[in-house]
Amino acid sequence: MSTTKGIQICCLAVALFQVGCAENTTNITPKTTSGPSLATQPKFAASWLDTVDGNMPLVISAPHGGSIKPDDIPDKTCGAKVQDSNTADLAFEIKNAFAREGKTPHLIVARIARTKIDLNRDKAVATCENPLMEETWEQYHTAIEQALKEAIDKFGYAMYIDLHGQSHPVKRLELGYLLRTPALRQSYEAPQTNGERAGQTSLRNLLKDNDKLSLESLFTGDKALGTLLAKAGFPGVPSQSDPFPQEGEPYFNGGYNTRRYTSADYPKVFGLQIEANFDGVRDTAENRKKFAAAFAKSINEYLVFIEANSSLNAN
Repeated sequence: MSTTKGIQICCLAVALFQVGCAENTTNITPKTTSGPSLATQPKFAASWLDTVDGNMPLVISAPHGGSIKPDDIPDKTCGAKVQDSNTADLAFEIKNAFAREGKTPHLIVARIARTKIDLNRDKAVATCENPLMEETWEQYHTAIEQALKEAIDKFGYAMYIDLHGQSHPVKRLELGYLLRTPALRQSYEAPQTNGERAGQTSLRNLLKDNDKLSLESLFTGDKALGTLLAKAGFPGVPSQSDPFPQEGEPYFNGGYNTRRYTSADYPKVFGLQIEANFDGVRDTAENRKKFAAAFAKSINEYLVFIEANSSLNAN
């Protein structure tokens, strides 16, 4: 769908939901669905989801930054409801940073509030079994799958990042590879045990049948994403200087989206969940811009390293 057409759809939604058009975004209608067309659903609004078609093998989703709270959709009766403040804005600032180099990541950004649906859970838990939200869940995940497919078709692989926000006492990025703190610590202190552990991480598809990369190199090596981000001014864990959270330090290791889209069902996909701290990253427009520039630089360097040391980009 062209950007112009997407904007027309979005502006139509303004009259119905009092939602403004987001610049440089496309509101999608999935190419395929498992049920009726989403556009025919009485509770569906195109403005609840912004997507951007990318031209690089990076797919970023932001499920918890939305603020739209339709009055006729009841609040969830289960699960977390807290918004990840400014993560939607951060996702688009990241897009702007890549654009300065002629690149565009695929974006899937939820605009509907987490009080209505949690798009980082399976359907039943995400909707608290509210049938009014089932099609919204399907639309969001269809958009992620489309973006992954397009990246893989063009580049042979996709890196997937699920973007979140946290407010833990230690002000750093938390990079979630699906390992809890004890496993991260053991991975660092006893790397000889990492052979089997690799298959439990969101890097399993990257590491499978690959003798050039290891958990050590991807968690704490010179070209590990956390190390590159730390060198760019944004500390993170795990990284070379901060290999694992210390005892008592809270840490998010990755949720449903990360588990799903880096599983064996998506053999050409690898990635992680990023929990961005508020102060210094998400709090102001200036800090979001600074982080986005560092993030784009780090990702570009990281992908060069990955492509030089894997066969994922072989079509």
